[in-house]
Amino acid sequence: MVPISRKQSLLTWLPATILLLVIAGVVFGTVAVQNSWWAEDAPEASADQKASDGSTMLTDAGFDYANVEGIVRVRIGDSGLSARELGLPEDGEKTAEFRRPVRAVIAGRDDVYVVDDIATLTARSEDDRLASVTLRFDVVSTWSDGVDLLRRHAEKLGWDPAQLDGLDEQLAEFNRDGEGDSFTATITSDDGGATVTGVLVFDRASGITPVFVEFTPAP
Repeated sequence: MVPISRKQSLLTWLPATILLLVIAGVVFGTVAVQNSWWAEDAPEASADQKASDGSTMLTDAGFDYANVEGIVRVRIGDSGLSARELGLPEDGEKTAEFRRPVRAVIAGRDDVYVVDDIATLTARSEDDRLASVTLRFDVVSTWSDGVDLLRRHAEKLGWDPAQLDGLDEQLAEFNRDGEGDSFTATITSDDGGATVTGVLVFDRASGITPVFVEFTPAP
């Protein structure tokens, strides 16, 4: 049996010891974060994060850097790097879900497209070339909100706003038919340095309409 005085002594120093261990752990974690790459205001990109032409590497490491910097940069078309140089397989796909909305800067030939508030990016490769880059906006929108979002981006992404005029009637016809779980509508421009397609995907059950922008090499 442990003497009463010894029990009291154990009860006295045990909580203090646990508290010291907790404090030490917090201090160690804080120091580790402060000394980490993530805590730097403007961290220098490494070779596995940024490609030789300044594009974002389409890898986990590259997307980590985009999360910190708040910008993802991709060049598509003949002037861009090969899929393997960007960290992709010759034929494959890579999707990134960003920790916060980022700005996407997409270059095609002599044109540069800037799209803000991007939540995800999907890059697809074919024959060792970047075949498409698809962006999803960081919004949970209704159909009307989605159409308005594309309309606001029409000028800078090269779309004719008139392409949006018939979409409401197409959706109404889909709802009247009562067939299918979702309805997809697209608008496209291929007059610039890339073919740019706006995509609305209406879900019949919820009414939620994710909005995407897809970039493919110009014809």
